[in-house]
Parts: sequence; C-alpha cells; structure tokens
Amino acid sequence: MERAFVVTHVDDRTGRTRAGGRALRSGGDSRVAARAGRAVPTKDVSAAQLEREAERAERRAATRAAGRSARKKSKRSHSAVGAAIVAGAAMVATFAFILTNGGSSTPQTSDNPPPVVAPQTSAPPASASPSGNPAPAASTVKADRKPPVAPVTTAATTTTPNTGPQSPVFRRGQWIAVIDKYPTDAGMEADQLAKQLAGKMIAAGVPARAMLLNGQYPGVANSNLQAETGAWVVYLGPFKSAEAALNVCQEPKTQQAYGSLACPTYEPAAAPG
Repeated sequence: MERAFVVTHVDDRTGRTRAGGRALRSGGDSRVAARAGRAVPTKDVSAAQLEREAERAERRAATRAAGRSARKKSKRSHSAVGAAIVAGAAMVATFAFILTNGGSSTPQTSDNPPPVVAPQTSAPPASASPSGNPAPAASTVKADRKPPVAPVTTAATTTTPNTGPQSPVFRRGQWIAVIDKYPTDAGMEADQLAKQLAGKMIAAGVPARAMLLNGQYPGVANSNLQAETGAWVVYLGPFKSAEAALNVCQEPKTQQAYGSLACPTYEPAAAPG
C-alpha cells in the first residue's frame, strides 16, 4: 500500500510554510521530522540526481583518461617505429660504406691529414747484371729508346783567308791583273785595307791576293818606267799570258765582287821596254 506524504515547502522570504500538493512515491522508510511547523526531508530527489551525475562524470573522466593513455601509447609506438627506421637506415649506410671502401678506416688522433703514398711508377729492378750494376727499370728502358739528341754546335771559323805572301816571287812569262792599289804614305793602314779586299774577293770565289810593292818588281812600274814603291796592291794571278789575266778580271763573278775594275795587267819579273 502506497503512502502519500505531504511535503511542505519553506519559503524563507516570507517565513511561512506552504503546503505543496506534490506527492513523492517511494518505497523506503522516509520520515518527516516536524520542527516549528516546518517539514525537513532526510532524503530528497536532488541527492539521487547528484549521485547519478557524479557517476556519469566519473565514467567520462575514465573514458578521457583511457583515450589519453591510448593516444600516448600510439605516439610512443610511432616514435619507436621512426627510431627503428632511422637506425635501420644508418646501418644500411654503414654496410654500404664498408662494402664500398673495404672497411672503416682507423680514426686519426691528430688534425693532420693521413700521408699520401705516391703510386709506384717504375718496375722493381731485376736481377743484377754480370757487371754488378743493377738492370735499368722498365720506364728507363722505354725512355732510352729515343735518347735526346744533343745540339750540334759548330765553332765559328775565325781564320783569316790566305791572301798570299807579302813579297811573292814571279818568273818571266807570268802575268797579273791589278784590282786596286793602296799607297802607304796616304795616312791609312794600306796593308789592312789590301788584305780585307783580298779576303772579300776570296769569299766570293775570286782567287785574289795582296802584296807590297817596294821596288822589287821591275815590271810593275810607274809612269816614269820605274819600279813602284810604297804601295799595297790586290791582284789576280799569276797567269801564263796577259789575255788570260784580263779575262779572269773581267768575269762577272769578279766584277760583282769588286765593280768598276780597269784590270791593268803586268809582268812583274820583266822590266818594261
């Protein structure tokens, strides 16, 4: 049998008790204690609602905590997977470097770079030759196939052309052709000028000579028919005739070596007459 209880509501603003027509149905042992005409419930509906809200809050908190834990686990798993990938890549790179270079090099203990060993460019020496000297290396033998040719230096010829004796001896019947005459009293080095001209003509292929006229050749006379003295002459000969001496003096080669030649001919050993 359900019992109906009248719940009075206390209005603190007026201080009077108002009777409410709300009936609570409960199957428990609710009791009402009356004090000074007021009704105070020992257990009302709001407490039950608070308990349910508290339970819901606890469940929501537990759900959020479980979600955070799951996210943390997921992040930790992603981090672990990333670290494993990086470590695997490092191991692969290390193995590749070892396979490529044949092993890791010993770390240097100083800042100086390792010494560079020059490659061997020549073969090691073979067995000793019978003479006791080591055999030449392969590179030396190959290089010696074409030995360098030393430049040939020719000494400059400084010899003076043979311009003949200062006073040659002529016989009768020998003729000469005079090219030029240099007097010794003209204030010049007559001997040097005569020898230089004779050397120039010898270089041109003309058989010229130089001699001193000092009165020893009666056939070489002046306009007074006296033997010429005090002069150096350049001449061609001797020849067997005056015509032969004249022909050689008038040849183009002779004229090119010393042009404008009058080519007078003389028989030095015979007096004119």
